Amino acid sequence: MREPLYSLEPLFPNRLSGENLAVQLARRLREAVESGALPLGTRLLGSRELAKRLGLGRNTVALAFEQLTAEGYFETQQGAGTFVAASHRKPLRSSASSPRPKSSRAARAASLRGYFSIAKGAGPLRPGMPDLAKFPAASWNRSAKKALRVYDGDLGYAPASGLQSLREAIAVHVRQFRGIAAQPDQIVVVEGAQAAIHLSAFVLGRPHGRVVVEDPCYALARAAFEMHDLQLYPVRVDRDGLVVDALPRDAALAFVTPTHQFPLGGALPFGRRSALLEWAARRDGTYIIEDDYDSEFTFKTRPLPPLQTLDREERVVYVGSFSKTLAPAVRLGYIIAPPHLASAFTTARACTSLGVSIALQATLANFIAEGHYARHIRRMNAVYERRRAILIEALSPALGADFRLGPSQSGLHVALIGGRRFDDAGTASAANGHRLVALSQLCIRRRDCRGYVLGFTNGSDREIQSAASEVAKRIGLKRAVRPALITAK
Repeated sequence: MREPLYSLEPLFPNRLSGENLAVQLARRLREAVESGALPLGTRLLGSRELAKRLGLGRNTVALAFEQLTAEGYFETQQGAGTFVAASHRKPLRSSASSPRPKSSRAARAASLRGYFSIAKGAGPLRPGMPDLAKFPAASWNRSAKKALRVYDGDLGYAPASGLQSLREAIAVHVRQFRGIAAQPDQIVVVEGAQAAIHLSAFVLGRPHGRVVVEDPCYALARAAFEMHDLQLYPVRVDRDGLVVDALPRDAALAFVTPTHQFPLGGALPFGRRSALLEWAARRDGTYIIEDDYDSEFTFKTRPLPPLQTLDREERVVYVGSFSKTLAPAVRLGYIIAPPHLASAFTTARACTSLGVSIALQATLANFIAEGHYARHIRRMNAVYERRRAILIEALSPALGADFRLGPSQSGLHVALIGGRRFDDAGTASAANGHRLVALSQLCIRRRDCRGYVLGFTNGSDREIQSAASEVAKRIGLKRAVRPALITAK
């Protein structure tokens, strides 16, 4: 049974129309039922309460109810109230004879929906999804209870840039794990990396300005930049990451994943990092967004230092997230802004959002400060290293002249790279129908990048081994009959 939760605004009377108020209310209620605004089974407010809210006499509302009950729109249940009945439900025809025009921003937003289907797969090989079964629920719940005790009576606004305790905890974490010497007032807490990219584009983008993106690139970053009407300038990625020699002369921004390039997996060498920073420093108002999305996970190697630690000209905006290390549902991430931009980012954050739940921020602050977060990362590093080895072993029968693996010494995914004629989008199906993320769909200009982005964290050891073996088997079949099934693009 539905509670009487619906908008009263369309029901308020127009006393200047000359129409009888009971007739007017009955007509508007009838339209609400036919349009679906009052769904089947909705319990209506009582006639006395509705009359009070609409500023009408109770008899006026009672007359409207009686009329609609007689017409079959409403039905009365003794002792329970008045409900929308099943009969006489029919959709209203649109008053417009043609589709209504959208604003340019609305049209742009609607056109970006396809990026969201590209960005995600399903099943144990889905990239970017941590093992949610190993989420440290017990220690997280203890941290949450402690946060509720502290903030139980605090129902006011927190700083838009984030709780001081959480920003301090993040500052300690990035110093220990990434060598970043950031002050808490440089940190802005947001709802994950996507919100961080959006806010960075909002603060730093120029109308119709260029933004350098890697090719192939993270699809939802493209969506954020296009939403802000920035012009994508794709720059080719090779085994070592962004080819900095191909950077344009001018751009408003550059978005890069230097520690673990998404999706091909390369780590930008020190020389290229220096060249990228020099490129930005030579241009007034040009900044780099560094997405360090899964750098906490490394296998048998130490990651190169972030761009942010090499930046002497304050041109790097550092983006971090807890979605890959804990769980996407936590919806927390952060920006480390250059000192001279900290105030701008804080104000922009307040303009677009007044912050994340205080209790959630306090929970994470406790979780980090008490050492649970660092222990969880160490524990999961061992798990993910084992699963990475399982994935690579299962794929090994498919490797050779036609297929190879991208770099895989860090992060939560591996790129399986095929020949330029391989139809990755058309064959992006693994065991049990799970859809894989095709490399070609993450490309912008290039047409020579085919294969899959394969995660190894979103399932058990056995599930990953089984799904990867199925991928290897299917690749072998496609390779065996390639002349018949695959045509040049």
